[in-house]
Amino acid sequence: MAAMKELNFRPNSFAQALVSKRSNCIGLLVGDLCGGPFFAQMMRGVERIVDEANKFTIVMSGNHEELRERHAIQALLQRQCDALILHSKALPDEELAELAQGDTPVIFINRLIPGAEDRCVWFDNQAGIETACQLLIDRGHSRIAFVTSDDDTFVDGRQRMEGYRVTLAKAGIAVDESLIGKAFADEQGGYVAMAELLERGVDFTAVLGFNDGMVAGAISCLLERGFRIPEQVSVVGFDDIPYARYTYPKLTTVKYPIEAMGERAAELALALLEGDPMPALPRKFEPELIVRESVA
Repeated sequence: MAAMKELNFRPNSFAQALVSKRSNCIGLLVGDLCGGPFFAQMMRGVERIVDEANKFTIVMSGNHEELRERHAIQALLQRQCDALILHSKALPDEELAELAQGDTPVIFINRLIPGAEDRCVWFDNQAGIETACQLLIDRGHSRIAFVTSDDDTFVDGRQRMEGYRVTLAKAGIAVDESLIGKAFADEQGGYVAMAELLERGVDFTAVLGFNDGMVAGAISCLLERGFRIPEQVSVVGFDDIPYARYTYPKLTTVKYPIEAMGERAAELALALLEGDPMPALPRKFEPELIVRESVA
């Protein structure tokens, strides 16, 4: 054994699998393999914990579509993955709760499933937007535009929209529907949503974004039209993806701890797999406001 340590010996996972009758693989469903830094960070968190357990990660994408998510999960089960970590946004709660009752251990990430709460690692989206919106109100803004997802079935989008409306209402500010721009939730969508807001001719002094990608597109549109940020328009993002600290001006945003959530999901999945008591670890993650230079 000393010689094995000296040679940095690592047990052969496939040999172990033959003995244990396990695949030594953890299946991971993500929303989009090309979805930018968000899912890359999530996968990094999952893989770090899975690697430490001397197992492998099999990743599939569901593209936030019900049929594709269902097929991806079926494929992971057919590959005899020992446990599943699922980022599902399209499948109904009832179907996922039923899946959690099956023989394969399942953990859900970035979603709270009624009836399967102990299997969920989730984030308080509404509180995140409320924090961001309140910052703008505290800085004296009342005409706050919101560029957000045009997918009304997207749970995150509904929660963040509710956070926007609730925060304005608490401050006694009437919601102006003309200040809400919707498009696909990426950089191009942010550009399109902002262009539409400007074409409407509505006045605003601040912009709140569904995510940092949409905000990046919105900023590009504003700069092209001669607006100065934050002197004329303050901007707040959501996610705190890596490039948020490198934009000009550096982006004030809400930190979405998706890498830590990936780690937590993997820890819970491995505990379920081994039949251990579920660790008394926090499953709900709270937002953190990262204040930089894009708000005046």
